[in-house]
Amino acid sequence: MDSDTATEDRGTATDTETYTVTVRTGDTDVELDVQAGTILRDALRDAGYSPHNLVTDIVNCGGQGHCATCAVEIVEGDPPAEAVVDTLLSVAGLGRVSCTIPVNRDMVVRL
Repeated sequence: MDSDTATEDRGTATDTETYTVTVRTGDTDVELDVQAGTILRDALRDAGYSPHNLVTDIVNCGGQGHCATCAVEIVEGDPPAEAVVDTLLSVAGLGRVSCTIPVNRDMVVRL
């Protein structure tokens, strides 16, 4: 996001607004430009990154927020949890449920 829009309220987004989601896998960081409001799980999968492992890539709820198999660690830019399952995982220190998180700020995500 450019510096002119950095001071905007991150909770409200326009259709053309994008945020940077940095995907951290091992020692590698890759920056994705993600349209505001896109669900984090969808943004990751569209860019070729899966929040799932080999088993949960096949057996999951399809992004409905029921199974918590798409949990990721949000290293920076952690938005407030809105879904119950996301809140429970977050409180337990087990990550965040990526299918319940709309991208409405820059963030760093570890898979």
